[in-house]
Amino acid sequence: MNQEQEDFAAKLVLIEQEAKLVLEDLPPGVMRERLQHIITTASLLRARLDVASSVILPGQPPKNS
Repeated sequence: MNQEQEDFAAKLVLIEQEAKLVLEDLPPGVMRERLQHIITTASLLRARLDVASSVILPGQPPKNS
């Protein structure tokens, strides 16, 4: 992973952590469901970033360049 990808992954982790903290204090309802969606989305984005960074070989420009 390059520095930009690492920064993005770190921000996604922070989003997940903050959402989980807020989630603990919310009663069931729409806001709780939205926070669960945010947590899931951040987690999926991190997983895709990990896969993409391991598939793209460092030092090779993208094919569209």
